[in-house]
Amino acid sequence: SRTQNEGHPKWFVLGVGQVIKGLDIAMMNMCPGEKRKVIIPPSLAYGQQGYAQGKIPPNATLIFEIELYAVNKGPRSVEAFHQIDKDSDKKLSELEISQYLKEEFARDGKKRHPSVHDEILADIFKKNDHDGDGFISAKEYNVYQHDEL
Repeated sequence: SRTQNEGHPKWFVLGVGQVIKGLDIAMMNMCPGEKRKVIIPPSLAYGQQGYAQGKIPPNATLIFEIELYAVNKGPRSVEAFHQIDKDSDKKLSELEISQYLKEEFARDGKKRHPSVHDEILADIFKKNDHDGDGFISAKEYNVYQHDEL
């Protein structure tokens, strides 16, 4: 979303609930460079409750113009888990994930405000540390089970 993200593309993992269900469905099988105009009914968006204190009213039908810039292979693999798990204790610590993010940011070469790293790290733990123990286990990381589209 260019308006929500200060003119920069929004990156997310498709099919894991990071965006509304309608966008997950609408973006299936898109190719890099493809553009789509999609109309999402309330049942696949924010429904009867709406969103963000009136910014999106209840029962709103949403219209998006989407351009897919790139597709990257998701990190949810056994190989990626082992790559991040530097001490091989079969759980990912905040330090291990932080280091992995730094390496990934350096690899892609894009300039980011330093706060982006902390925001992403906090979001990863919020969404994946289901038992709240401060670590992400292989099960929480979803290595052994996949919720395919």
